Amino acid sequence: MLNERFVFDDQDVMTWMRDRLLRYLISGKANMKGELKESLSRLRLNPYYTFPAIAVLEPTAPYDHEHDRLAYLEDMRSDLQERVPEGSVVFLDEEGRIGLLFSWVSKEVLVRVQTMLQEKFAYPVNIGVGKPCSHLSDIHISYRQASAALENKFYRGTGQIIHYSEIRRLEPLGRYPAEKERKLYASFRSAATEAEIAEAVDQFYAALLETGPIDITSMYELTIRMLVGIEKRVIADEGNGGAYKPFEATSLVKIGTLEELKRYVIRFLTGLWEVFSPTLKESHRSLIKKTIHYMEQECQCASLQSVAQKVFITPTYLSLLFKTNTGKTFIEHLTEIRIDKAKDMLRTTHYKNYEVAEKVGYQDSRYFSQIFKKKVGVSPSEYRESICK
Repeated sequence: MLNERFVFDDQDVMTWMRDRLLRYLISGKANMKGELKESLSRLRLNPYYTFPAIAVLEPTAPYDHEHDRLAYLEDMRSDLQERVPEGSVVFLDEEGRIGLLFSWVSKEVLVRVQTMLQEKFAYPVNIGVGKPCSHLSDIHISYRQASAALENKFYRGTGQIIHYSEIRRLEPLGRYPAEKERKLYASFRSAATEAEIAEAVDQFYAALLETGPIDITSMYELTIRMLVGIEKRVIADEGNGGAYKPFEATSLVKIGTLEELKRYVIRFLTGLWEVFSPTLKESHRSLIKKTIHYMEQECQCASLQSVAQKVFITPTYLSLLFKTNTGKTFIEHLTEIRIDKAKDMLRTTHYKNYEVAEKVGYQDSRYFSQIFKKKVGVSPSEYRESICK
């Protein structure tokens, strides 16, 4: 059996046991009325609080590995424990967040904590604060409230202290705001600048929230429906249903605040506007003409990335413009150029088939033969023979 004194002198073991006890308390499953003070004292924790409350701190820092996340949390926990009032406890909850158990009479410490975090850590930390309780055994209620307060970061933004007592009830959406979508679409289609698109998006969401904050799930759902609806209307108006890559709702998953959501919508609509705006179509045609010229001159080594670099736009944007303006994908058009050049070489030179393949950009001669036959209907050898007859 382990020596009890040895166990309680080991700081790592002590920290683990404290976390375990606090997690048990905030779970709401604890029934330790007579034993609670004794358990806290054994772990060298304060058993007496004047209206105990819980704050939950949610770091927003990205992590590549789990051990990086844990090291970051432990570093933050150590700094916090040194700065909070004596008797307060900093612990890790089951959700990978930092909990702070404190007396409500010391609630001003939260502002000091926020300032310290802003000074030392590069990424903002969201802080949700529950209401104070009469008894420590009811602290799970304050914890649930603090967690609920954190959800309101969608409207309040990151790096804020959000008190449960201050948040407003989130209402369900009700009917889809079809008229507001039509107004946004009209503003989008008539926009002459990106700034006008951004203003239209701001007005759309301001109108949605005129009567109060909307349930966050509903906000995501209506945004997805709105973007899909506008995308379909743009494509229908342009008469080119296959020209635009479909909107993917999964791209919204990591968005955590309303301001981030609005920025995403602005970027998406600006992208649509850049592709379909009548004022930009002439410059698009000129850009596609240059693209095709490079493809024809350098078909042996041309790729979407290399050509996009030459015309000074991103590969994704070039791919989209190419499909929109020609009805074909970049690779489909490049393949046609390569096959046409291969046919010309087969007619006018004595290059072997594998040499022709290499000169038009195919290192695998068998793959070249397969593509050639698919496009022309006969193999390269059969094509050459038919020309010689």
